[in-house]
Amino acid sequence: MNSIVLRDNLVYNSNMGKLVQIKELYEKYINTHAEDTNSLRLLAEQLEQNDQDITSRKNFVGHVTASAFVINKFTRQVLLLQHKSLGKLLQPGGHIEKEDDSPLGATLREIEEETGLKPDELALRPVLRNHPTVPLHIDSHYIPENPRKSEPGHYHHDFRYLYITEKSDINVDLNESNGFQWVDWEVFADDPHFAVVVDRIEDLLEPNPRDFFRSIADNQGKEISVIAVSHIIPSSDSYILSLQENFNLIGIIPKPNSINKRTEALLIDKGVPILSQFTRKNITSNPDELSDYLDKYDNICMVDIGGYFSESITSIRKKLGKKLLGVVEDTENGHQKYEKNMPDNLRVISVARSPLKSFEDQLVGNGVAHAAETVLRDLNTLITYKSCGIIGYGKIGRGIFQYLQQRGVQPHVCEIDSMRAIQASCDGAKVTSMNHLLQNSDVVFCATGSQAIDILKLRDLKRGAFLASVTSSDDEFDLRFINGEYSKDKITKDITRYSKRGHHFHLINDGNAVNFLYSAAVDKYIYLVQGELVASIGRLFKERKEVLKNKTLLTSSQESQSMIADAWLDYVLKDGVVL
Repeated sequence: MNSIVLRDNLVYNSNMGKLVQIKELYEKYINTHAEDTNSLRLLAEQLEQNDQDITSRKNFVGHVTASAFVINKFTRQVLLLQHKSLGKLLQPGGHIEKEDDSPLGATLREIEEETGLKPDELALRPVLRNHPTVPLHIDSHYIPENPRKSEPGHYHHDFRYLYITEKSDINVDLNESNGFQWVDWEVFADDPHFAVVVDRIEDLLEPNPRDFFRSIADNQGKEISVIAVSHIIPSSDSYILSLQENFNLIGIIPKPNSINKRTEALLIDKGVPILSQFTRKNITSNPDELSDYLDKYDNICMVDIGGYFSESITSIRKKLGKKLLGVVEDTENGHQKYEKNMPDNLRVISVARSPLKSFEDQLVGNGVAHAAETVLRDLNTLITYKSCGIIGYGKIGRGIFQYLQQRGVQPHVCEIDSMRAIQASCDGAKVTSMNHLLQNSDVVFCATGSQAIDILKLRDLKRGAFLASVTSSDDEFDLRFINGEYSKDKITKDITRYSKRGHHFHLINDGNAVNFLYSAAVDKYIYLVQGELVASIGRLFKERKEVLKNKTLLTSSQESQSMIADAWLDYVLKDGVVL
């Protein structure tokens, strides 16, 4: 426990003084909980006066105390003591003594004195990872006059912390209290006395993506101006809000075919600038418009999905000069585009081929196949009895294959990369040519991201075939000539039938990513990739003054990937505590 505390530069030492320490703790706290400003006004006023000991129990304006909520890891019960004077069940705590190095240190001493639980039997759950001595809650409450002790009425500014323990057997000092109870969480949560801390405790005990992203972000903060292309869907809101929290977020360019209206409304309500005017077509045809928008800012980082900026990045760089730090690209499709359009002396970092992305890609592949199966069920058709083909056997294509294989389907695979084709064969796929796949598949999944299908290949599709994509229609299909040759009819909300004499096929979701139709779950694995995007933003800022030796697409280091993986595991596991 001490090793955790000592990492915080806010820990008290004799040179800085307790008043300065408490003031810094208060400032860190109020930056996170501005809603408590009014209730802590007296404490703030006392801290502005530099002539008093804010921790002395003889300070009868008000003084700082410390207490702690102790929760059993296995039973989810809260340890409360029967207070001798007040006759109430309260958390362990008390006054800060001269030997205490901090309010947090005082809680460790008080807990041991009152319950027998030792510091090494307690695990602190910090609010701020980098500043663990900042409290969970500060509660200013009035203490009535005590004639017996000749103490006038005054205030306690109670610094409250949260600990987890695996111990259930404790030895209460009956000189300190009249007994103890392990109170069920539901009972504790319903007690009005503790109402203010219940949500905060739940936030700390439940995995919180904000904590994860905060631990990944490089502490450069608002110096970095970030504009990001992003899906506006439930799985991206924490990531986008973290960009806003940790950087100067100057805009989100939404992917037009993956906008959830509820998520969009949430982000707008939080003050996130949604820049719908900047489409892929607009950026490519008129890059000066985006450049003019960005020119107001410094240290600009552009986060891309699918190479939105790739064709215009040279022009944008020319206009912005050194204001532009670089680009971070998310996808394989975008990776390939930047390889073709690498600007001179500008960092472009791709996370597309990171091992951290493989987990997401596999689940995306599963989601694509699941969504297609759901669409077919709406037509009273089962994918189990259909011949399926997969064009592209990257990580997403492989995820599609694995899902279908589990359904008893043995898909054909077309892959131009020899190594991937061998991998497909080893996995049990029927590796074949493009023409054979198109002519013999009832359902075709396109997972290349590089316009694998044009009008000529559409003509080769098996009559009545269903066509599904893993990405945007303009990335996967060349549909420029389809309307002149085929008529189209909407047969369900998700399926369009294209027909001409002697031939017809079906396009799912207008050729856009099928997995967005049914919110296919990627769960917390999406945070691995988003975390790598966040880390890459910090890297662009750190390396801004370094001269690039050659024109190369950069990737994140193994060290950075391991750091992100460790932070993700810490975020997910949370010592196994779930309320």
